Amino acid sequence: MHNLIKLLLLIPVINVLFSQSNLSYFFQQKEWQSTIIGISVKDVNTKQTLLEYNSHIQLVPASTFKLLVTAVVLEKLGANFRFSTPIYINGKIQNNTLYGDLIIQGKGDPTIESRFFQSPKLSDFVEILKKNNIQKINGKIIFDASYTQSDINDNWIWEDINNYYTAIPYAFNIYDNEYHIFLQSESENNPVKVIRIEPQYVSKPFIEITENSLIAKGKGDNAYIFGDPLGYTKRLKGSIPPFQKEYSIEGSLPNSTRMFVEQLVAVFQKHQILFQQSEILINSKDSLNYSALHLIGEVHSPPLSEIIRLTNLHSINLFAEAMLFAIGNGNYEQGKIEVINFLKKLNTNTNEINIDDACGLSRLNGISTDALCQLLVQMYVSKRGEVFLKSLPVAGENGTMKNFSDTFPLKGNLRCKTGYIQRVRTYSGYMTTKSGKTLAVCVFFNNFNNGIEKIKHTTKIFFETLYQNF
Repeated sequence: MHNLIKLLLLIPVINVLFSQSNLSYFFQQKEWQSTIIGISVKDVNTKQTLLEYNSHIQLVPASTFKLLVTAVVLEKLGANFRFSTPIYINGKIQNNTLYGDLIIQGKGDPTIESRFFQSPKLSDFVEILKKNNIQKINGKIIFDASYTQSDINDNWIWEDINNYYTAIPYAFNIYDNEYHIFLQSESENNPVKVIRIEPQYVSKPFIEITENSLIAKGKGDNAYIFGDPLGYTKRLKGSIPPFQKEYSIEGSLPNSTRMFVEQLVAVFQKHQILFQQSEILINSKDSLNYSALHLIGEVHSPPLSEIIRLTNLHSINLFAEAMLFAIGNGNYEQGKIEVINFLKKLNTNTNEINIDDACGLSRLNGISTDALCQLLVQMYVSKRGEVFLKSLPVAGENGTMKNFSDTFPLKGNLRCKTGYIQRVRTYSGYMTTKSGKTLAVCVFFNNFNNGIEKIKHTTKIFFETLYQNF
């Protein structure tokens, strides 16, 4: 009976939505008048546009923009591509001693000591030294961080830029470029104490909390970290729930290269690799002559297929940003050019795309639903389409779509990347209809005043209606 009532309620929506001439009428109702809505629906086999609404207007995509970068990187670099961190020497190894310098070249691997993967680990670097019979270094240890010139995106909002989801990639990345602030709260409206910070830098400057106005209040995490994102002094504002003995909030490391160096040096010491502390150097600008060096080993990331799967499944900004660096061979702006040039080869309408970042945090990103839908169609028929498809969250099952719908016909059927920043909600992916058609679908809401639950409910009805009518 419940499903019958629900279906009856949907009938007027179905009648309006699937008369193209009346589609605009539905979304021009008073509750949507201030919202910019873009819709594109295409049949992946015929490439025919089945339904569209404002489909050629550039809108803010939020995290669905990750589909652009992950698709192009997958096509250009391949599913088996792995980030590498090479280790070189410029001397001779005798009697377990390196007479010369050890050079570790950072090339932007975002997965080292990541919570999302079991490897690579810092101990992998030790294993390479052991395999080459190096127990002592009679020379310098040079960490070459010149591969990328990292900086915070000027167009990310102030409220975001110190929190974990705005961690930026460096030449050397570690622990997902995050640190944890452990907090303790008592009863409602009382101050919250900072217990400790992990990981913490070994030497000054340390990450320091210079102002803490957190209070115990409510049920959710409403704590924010403020300050120079590349600086070490931070301020805390907002609230966490009462009576928490050890509550963690996460921030983005101000310099992951420095953290990587300190942590690897500590691992070397733990494994009794002998060296002089004063001989550790970080090279951030000068290009080294690698043709004159001897490669003794490389630490590799998991395959790109796995990185992309987690990037889209859990919307990991750091991984997306690192991929843009990778496709530009360490140059972020070149990465943007590579993405646009490749999309042109796929006949995607790049006039309807503007790339400001890779992860979707910037409001200067723009893409039309038609252009993104074109890409989805191309990826579906690509040789690497299955890898791409499996990276998308599945309604009712996993990722950011786990709680979207746990009932027929969407559960297990709708694969969709979601995007959300303030007053922006987007959905892009694939679904199979009642008649057996596979559709590529993009639905964007920009500048909405309706609540998130209203947007979610409307979108759910929209997808259910697609299922019934195509």
